[in-house]
Amino acid sequence: MIIKKNYFLIILVFSVLILVSVYSLEHFMNLPACKLCVYQRIPYFFLIVFSLISFVINKNGVLFFCSFLCFCSSFVISLFHSLVERGMVKFEIGCVSSNKDFTNIDDLRNFLEHVPITKCDEIIFSFLGFSLANLNLIISIFAIILSIYSIKFYEKTT
Repeated sequence: MIIKKNYFLIILVFSVLILVSVYSLEHFMNLPACKLCVYQRIPYFFLIVFSLISFVINKNGVLFFCSFLCFCSSFVISLFHSLVERGMVKFEIGCVSSNKDFTNIDDLRNFLEHVPITKCDEIIFSFLGFSLANLNLIISIFAIILSIYSIKFYEKTT
């Protein structure tokens, strides 16, 4: 019952914690984010905005649905990123390691100037065998379940 009543407060706290964690890893542990890692952060920024709006607006039905969509998008992005990391899907938009053959040093320099520092198909940090994309996938699954549960509660109380 506490979770359902404080849904947006819980989302706000967890979204802030997640973003603080990933930015701390990036800046204090010198673990730069790849493109897909950055994309995974976007739904959490939206969730923070929706949570803050929910404290002002009493009718939260639309905000419940918007938060649900954010978690679904986070799930899709993190699933795709997990598949890229494991080599099951190719994502070659300047985001993967390359074994190109270079004919001269200028070609190599030009290539290195346009390639991101961190590749989407390389796991540079893991916790208990899970990459950050894997952890975000798990978090997204639990958040989707929480959202469905809260939306059902909201529909029953209105």
